[in-house]
Amino acid sequence: MGNQQNSCTLTEKDIALLVKTSGKTEDEIRQWYNEFCLESNNTGRMNKRQFQIYYTKLKKNPNLDKITDHIFHAFDADNSGTIDFREFLIAYIATTSGTNQQKFEYSFDVYDIDDNQLIEKKEARKILSLLCRILDLSEDDAKAYTETLMLTFDTNNDKVLTRTEFINGCLHDSTLAHMSNPFSF
Repeated sequence: MGNQQNSCTLTEKDIALLVKTSGKTEDEIRQWYNEFCLESNNTGRMNKRQFQIYYTKLKKNPNLDKITDHIFHAFDADNSGTIDFREFLIAYIATTSGTNQQKFEYSFDVYDIDDNQLIEKKEARKILSLLCRILDLSEDDAKAYTETLMLTFDTNNDKVLTRTEFINGCLHDSTLAHMSNPFSF
């Protein structure tokens, strides 16, 4: 997706697809697209830095710069190093107004830093440390959350979390789910 758009052009086919997949109206899609184009210097694609500025502005939380690199990685569906409008809108809608299942799918991708489809303890610790900093919590809090997350969600005791373990854990433990969700800030 990220490589397909070379300029800020949105076709009727694109709009129809985005209306269907995002639940937004055609006018809302066009409004989002115009803003996205402005923020991407009319290229139709955002690099990591542009995304960091745009996402922080959208979420109205200046402390998010600590985690936006990982959110960018989760949103960059084709691993192109840029995010096109389709990637952005589908991911943003899913993480802000989607189902809990959709939010936790993207959350898993934020935690899975090395893309091996597993969350290792060190990956969980890194993301939870960033989230704790956003909340002005200590490194000790991050360590405790990491231990609790791994012990609670790792149902087969293999010291890593699969996508299924992570999502099921989040769906069944609302306290840990909230703390583990980088999109709830």
